[in-house]
Amino acid sequence: MHKFLRAAGFTDMDEAGIYKLIYEELVKPDNVSARLDIGGETVLIEYRMPVNEYVGICVALLYTGGRTEIQYYYPYYSTYEITSDSVCTLERHTMTDTYAGILDEYNTGLSLIFFVSNPVIYRQRPDADTGAEFKGTALSAFSNEGIVILPVLKPEERLSDAQADNREELLKAALGGDADAIETLTESDMSMYQQITDRMETEDLYSVVDQSFMPCGVECDQYSVIGEILEVESNVNGLTKEELWMLKLDCNDVVFWLCMRKADLTGEPMKGRRIKCRLWMQGSVNMHA
Repeated sequence: MHKFLRAAGFTDMDEAGIYKLIYEELVKPDNVSARLDIGGETVLIEYRMPVNEYVGICVALLYTGGRTEIQYYYPYYSTYEITSDSVCTLERHTMTDTYAGILDEYNTGLSLIFFVSNPVIYRQRPDADTGAEFKGTALSAFSNEGIVILPVLKPEERLSDAQADNREELLKAALGGDADAIETLTESDMSMYQQITDRMETEDLYSVVDQSFMPCGVECDQYSVIGEILEVESNVNGLTKEELWMLKLDCNDVVFWLCMRKADLTGEPMKGRRIKCRLWMQGSVNMHA
């Protein structure tokens, strides 16, 4: 997650530079965002330093007696815009005091896994680590490299809302073991595969594939996506003066905000165009829902 500091405008910063940033700029009383008494003399304190109205850097330090240890650090993107109402469950990471959020987004055909960007708030709850479920997630992402591609002429025959709802119900039933639902979805996917195969003989890949959302690499919260640009905003990292793109994307009906350096995006982003990139997905979970 720290390697995506670049996407927030912290460019070419080695480990020594990151530690200097943390201890000289970030670890200050005014930047304390959360505190957790773990027991005895051990306290976990989270610091957040914004670099513009949405993006910043977060670090958690573990204080034990006279010792100080960095638990984790990462860039965060606070949109406060709920982009998913699907049921979300949280699971703790093995090596750190952070959590992965899991959303069953049936329109993507997979369980969407993201890094929970407010982990200390969750740990303060009495029902932490008991499998609690939440509704209302503000999804966001960071990317270190991307390219803008042109939109495609969308076919007139698209799934109606009723058809989309029916497919979602079939997916839910199939996950529950309904044999008829599995057979119906299999036949539908085979028909779609044949249509795509026929089109690939005369069309370019990116005119056939309008959008995609695929897990990428060994880290479960990173994805390779092709998404439609819904909104474009320009911003800057107030500390490093790096210029940033803030893009609202729709990818297989999953809507989220993406942050990346302007220098790392090839092409001019505009509403209606698409972006192809590899990203790190994070999200802030509504703990009060």
